[in-house]
Amino acid sequence: MSRDSRHAVRVERRSALGGADIWLAVPEHRPIVGGEVQDWLATAEEAFGASPELASIVVDAPGAPPVRIFNGLTAELIGLPAEPPPQPLPYTVVEQWLAAARLKGLVQANWAELQPLAPTAIRLGIDAAWLLGGESGAQVYVFELIAALARRPEIARIVLLSDAGGVPTSLSGMAKVEGMTWREASAGPAPMLDIMHRPYQPGVDVDYGRYYRVAPCVAVTVLDFIAYDNRSYHVSDLAWRDYQHAFDDQVCRADAVFAISQHVGSRVVSQLPHQLSGPVLVVPPGTDHLRDRQAPDAPSLPELQALEGRPFLLALGNDFEHKNRDFAVKVFIDLCERGYGGTLVLAGFHVDAGSSFDHELNGTGQHHHRIIRLGPLDPADKLWVLSRAGVVLYPTSVEGFGLVPFEAAAMGRPAAFVRFGVLRETLPEVDACRGWQVSAFADHVRNLLAAPDTNVSQIRAAGAGLTWERTAGLTLAGYQALLSPASPWRTRARSTQPPAQSPTGSWRRGVERLASAIGRRIQP
Repeated sequence: MSRDSRHAVRVERRSALGGADIWLAVPEHRPIVGGEVQDWLATAEEAFGASPELASIVVDAPGAPPVRIFNGLTAELIGLPAEPPPQPLPYTVVEQWLAAARLKGLVQANWAELQPLAPTAIRLGIDAAWLLGGESGAQVYVFELIAALARRPEIARIVLLSDAGGVPTSLSGMAKVEGMTWREASAGPAPMLDIMHRPYQPGVDVDYGRYYRVAPCVAVTVLDFIAYDNRSYHVSDLAWRDYQHAFDDQVCRADAVFAISQHVGSRVVSQLPHQLSGPVLVVPPGTDHLRDRQAPDAPSLPELQALEGRPFLLALGNDFEHKNRDFAVKVFIDLCERGYGGTLVLAGFHVDAGSSFDHELNGTGQHHHRIIRLGPLDPADKLWVLSRAGVVLYPTSVEGFGLVPFEAAAMGRPAAFVRFGVLRETLPEVDACRGWQVSAFADHVRNLLAAPDTNVSQIRAAGAGLTWERTAGLTLAGYQALLSPASPWRTRARSTQPPAQSPTGSWRRGVERLASAIGRRIQP
């Protein structure tokens, strides 16, 4: 391993955290950013053996306070000594440690306890265009995040930006939260905000020109890769490719990327190596907003009123193919054939592309009339069905986080799911079904109907540490990193224009459009 005298580290014990601080002494004030970490991946093929638990990594530069950039990592594969070495370790060791930590998925939350705090309260902008429509699960996530941030003294104001300038009903009257049009916000000679954040999935309406006119740095949040990976959720192959290219461009241009889970964050890093402009910060949502909610005595919908006092199962979610509502129907039919006498309720938005709606009732036969399909439920009716369902069926095969089991457990009801991908991360200790075999899943549901309490307590335990206060703290740490003097965006020339975009992406899309058009014309 070559030695690099430009940077050196020292290892210090931290008894309070039971681990070690690694101090990285640098000759100039600059951070270790996500782009650098990706450059180190090429050197991270080999691990170094056992090591202590690492409390954090601190960048220590002349003329500035130390900045803690990683916290709470358990580095099982890196060979740093438990005691301070006799001489500083070469910088290349830290490079390879960070690279291996990324490669092995050991990074749980970057910048979880960033030091120091921003000297002044943050003026935050939120792209609110998508927040002004009908309420969905992802919107509830954003509303709770905004409310938690508004409670923090580090936040001075939260400006919800849209063409209309409105404020969603859920946030109306909240202190520090205001609506504003893009025109108003960009009317001044200089950006009026400190940070612009789109705290939900990047889409075709992302406009970095607008963003940089109101704030000098931009963050985006990635919730999942569902639309990215599924052709059926797009009207054409061309539309799918356009979505993928736009997604890649929008994520790579952000000064920081927030990921809703480690599962999603790892995918961002592996999907876009050497291309990210800033770090990927894992910030799980809270679940404590689900606690202490009371269901109404009666629902508003006649279809639900007819279920009072009768057994039923619930499948909650949009009719996207990946939600596997058709599988839930098959499980229900299997249970009916074994003597189950209840009803199945399917509730959620209908989608235009990639929907299971047209075929999910195939093969239901004589049990067809025992299946009720509803659209999205209002909050009160949703609480009512969650509190009275025998089991909440959640046979989804891909998610960014997976909130439904937490919603069910909060109302005292068990949830049946397969522990895959992100659900291994969020619900690691919950007894779950092993796969998507109809009979096995039906067996699992029967067991939950007979003994629901263990499942409920396990899910509640998994969500105990997922609080919105923690989510706000992690988000603020990312914001403070962007506002530090060493942040990458501060090295750019101050301008109201977004960073220059490589022509490669638009050129490639043009070629693909041409090829697609030619292909359609020559097909027999």
